[in-house]
Amino acid sequence: MDEKMMNGMFLRNFLVTIKRFKLACGLNIVGLSVAFGAFIVILMQVSYERGFDKGYPRQVYRVEVKDSTMHEAILARPMIDVLLAGSPAIAQGTMRPCYLDNRYVSLERNGAKVAYIEPYTTIYPDDFEVFGYELTEGTREAFDDHTKLILPQSMARKFFGTESAIGKLVTFEMGEKSTVEVGAVYRDFPANSSVPNCIKQKIAPEEHKNSWGAQNYWCFVTLWPESDPEAAARQMTQAYAAFGKPDWISGEPNFILQPIEEVYYDKTVGYDTAPKGNRTTMTLLLSIALLVIGIAAVNFVNFATSLTPLRIKNINTRKVLGSPVGTLRAELIFESVGIALLGFCLALLWVYLLRDTGFNELISGGISFSTYSGVIWLGLGVALGVGILAGIYPAVYTTSFPPALVLKGSFGLSPKGRKLRTALIGFQFVVSLGLIVAAMFMQLQNRYMRSLDTGMDHDQVVIVNLSRDLAKSEMKNTLVNRLKEDASIEDVAFSGMRVGCSDTYMRWGRGLSDGRSIHFTCLPVSWNFCRVMGLPMVEGRDFEEEDDLRAGAFIFNQTAMSEFDMTLDNRVFGHQSDLVPIVGVVKDFNFASLRNEIAPMCFYQFGKEAWYDLSVAYIKIKGDPFAGAAHIKRTVAELDPLYPVDIEFYDTVFDALYRKELKVTTLITVFSLLAVVLSLVGVFGLVVFETQYRRKEIGVRKVMGATVAEILAMFNRSFVRLVLICFVVAAPLAWYGVREWLGTFAYRTPVYWWVFAVSLAIVLFITLATVTIQSWRAATANPVEAFKTE
Repeated sequence: MDEKMMNGMFLRNFLVTIKRFKLACGLNIVGLSVAFGAFIVILMQVSYERGFDKGYPRQVYRVEVKDSTMHEAILARPMIDVLLAGSPAIAQGTMRPCYLDNRYVSLERNGAKVAYIEPYTTIYPDDFEVFGYELTEGTREAFDDHTKLILPQSMARKFFGTESAIGKLVTFEMGEKSTVEVGAVYRDFPANSSVPNCIKQKIAPEEHKNSWGAQNYWCFVTLWPESDPEAAARQMTQAYAAFGKPDWISGEPNFILQPIEEVYYDKTVGYDTAPKGNRTTMTLLLSIALLVIGIAAVNFVNFATSLTPLRIKNINTRKVLGSPVGTLRAELIFESVGIALLGFCLALLWVYLLRDTGFNELISGGISFSTYSGVIWLGLGVALGVGILAGIYPAVYTTSFPPALVLKGSFGLSPKGRKLRTALIGFQFVVSLGLIVAAMFMQLQNRYMRSLDTGMDHDQVVIVNLSRDLAKSEMKNTLVNRLKEDASIEDVAFSGMRVGCSDTYMRWGRGLSDGRSIHFTCLPVSWNFCRVMGLPMVEGRDFEEEDDLRAGAFIFNQTAMSEFDMTLDNRVFGHQSDLVPIVGVVKDFNFASLRNEIAPMCFYQFGKEAWYDLSVAYIKIKGDPFAGAAHIKRTVAELDPLYPVDIEFYDTVFDALYRKELKVTTLITVFSLLAVVLSLVGVFGLVVFETQYRRKEIGVRKVMGATVAEILAMFNRSFVRLVLICFVVAAPLAWYGVREWLGTFAYRTPVYWWVFAVSLAIVLFITLATVTIQSWRAATANPVEAFKTE
């Protein structure tokens, strides 16, 4: 028989098999499609994470400084200039602030003036080469001209629609207004890049040029081919030492070059505002993807072997008529691959439909066939592999029985076959138990972080970001007075940044009056901030309004006072050369996210020499919060009709801090439950197999007086024993994995024993229900029918 005829025969027999065994084939196709769909979606998320900062044309390094006491990545501009000139191995170097600045901008569109709040940063010209910008409009020269703006393509379309952005004017609406021309437009960097898609501009020549104390910048470099990054870092360290470090820098710093793709997962760097991922979580997601595929493959094998009693006579008849065993096995594997490919095609449909649902928001980069084409091809390869591997055992098993053994009817009860099927279903039980435990602990941790008392009273508090004009003292006083004209506004406080809504904040290094140096997080606030946010003093006093007329004042938290061995008698150098008093000690509270332990921090009131705008307003509302929010919006519009004010309730902002954890937790929970469902489908397949082979035994037992309950108990007993054995295996593995994952959080839920008991109860209940329902038909059948078919 030539190859063409054989392929035609295989296809014809495949279609006949699907038609004959509709239920089994349908369950296989749907089960595989769900598993492949889950695999593709999970791999999209994993690809997003694993591909973070890997799309640049050259290897990019971030310059970091490390000594015996610290490891940081924020540097001063003059320090960066020394480092970039310090090694001949550096091909290009750039810098940008570690925080984006939200700018209030306006422009003319269709004859009307419109305003936006957009992120903004400054850069060095070599940013173009370091990160490989792709310009859609304009030229490279715009990066060399600090009087030109560089916009991402998405923002250019937002501002100017389909018109060219080159030469258009953008006005910065703050302080001394300035109007700047757009010089270039670049294609947006992908979402899994740390390069911000924002307004960019070459840093002004004199900005922080000699400000060694303004450690606000990241530095990124590329090296010449064949250059050694460790050697380049040593050269930078030597150049910095030869330059002579300023007196205020303590220790002997060493500079290191960290590959930028490693920054995403590195949590050892202090005060690092770069985007962060979690390797443990991604490993868990990838493991779930592989386990879901494994479970589906096991189900595939179980369903295929459960059909053996119905197919064995046909196969052995064909063997007697001369069909080679190899051909029969190839045909069965062909069927297996065909079912797998049908499942894969159906999986693509499921994934496509998910794009238009809320599930799409759970994937960081979104569900996209074009973006993740490599994942689709990998999924196709996995489908082929599953079809081949999962088809080999049933093909060999089904064709391995001599006709004489088939006639005796005992082929299905071979000890090796039963052990293998039991091992396969045991694997599924272990996976199900472990995933239920993991999903429950993730939900508990997420709830724990959201419900933990951070120490701040943020009920009925809304946050409003002010323009720099509104943040000036004169306008700010007017704003407060007008807000308080309405009875719904209880009080208004201000800070330089959103407290409790970020992982990192401004860090200061300052000297004490006794000659020591300390480093701490500094949060500039208004005099009434602690009162509005319900933060109690444990020593000394709160700020007073009169502190604004003095040199300023510090309030440190308990951790800082203890770690630095300070008292209220100490004085701290402020932002000028004045010694500023410590007037009080605030009770420790979580000013950063719960991913971090409470660290030394202070509230700082600038006093009469304020240089930092307190542009975040905290407005305490009493009564109807929505009426209060409407009043706030009207008041801001009266003072600045153009300003696009955004009012956010603090609880919403706080929840956004853990949005990524919530997304990943939801993903893991959904796919864990999916894995459990697929496992139970496997139990269904195994019970089908057992009832097919034990029909005569069941008939004999009924004739001998066995009741339906006793027969059901016989089936359930073996599954209960199997689940308990699997629980003994799964529990320590799950405990270890949960402990490692929880270890990535500074504040974490306890490892409760009852979670393991609940997971066991869930699997036992669903397994017993599945076995009982499926066995009921065999237990209640007429024994005569069993003897007829044997």
